[in-house]
Amino acid sequence: MDDLELFETHKTTVYRYCLYMLKHRGDAEDACQEVFVKAMLADRSEVRSEKAWLMRIAANECHGMVRRRSRGRDKEQLAFLQSDPLRFAQSVEGGYERREASAEFGLLLQSVKPKFREALLLYYMADMPLADVADLLNVPLGTVKSRMNRGLKALRKLLEESNTQAEKRSGYHASNY
Repeated sequence: MDDLELFETHKTTVYRYCLYMLKHRGDAEDACQEVFVKAMLADRSEVRSEKAWLMRIAANECHGMVRRRSRGRDKEQLAFLQSDPLRFAQSVEGGYERREASAEFGLLLQSVKPKFREALLLYYMADMPLADVADLLNVPLGTVKSRMNRGLKALRKLLEESNTQAEKRSGYHASNY
């Protein structure tokens, strides 16, 4: 696979991963650009899985940026999920509801511990096999499964809390009916 094909095939996955990890569009774009520059300059002859290899580069780049940010940079504002190119094909109401749900999910996901969020993103968003996620994170397969399980439980709890708060605000309680 040449450089252009590599970029075109994996740009969205790498960008979304960086966006979730860094919580800021500008930083995600910078990290994504660095990932592909490093990938294009590297020797790929020994690479078995280009996707897993790229995601490892992205993870390292994101971790480096987070470390630099924690050494003195101010916290960045939260970013919204990259919108779907098919959004114009949807009704206005459907598009609004989808963006609202995506933004809410993105905020919930940002509340999950980074080690759990990273495992969830690599498996669900980057569509990587569990074994590749374990290799990429340099942890045993059982640890990846545990992190995903705990991350999903944390998301479920956050969603339930969010729904309970929304019900209280709206005055709706299932026990009233």
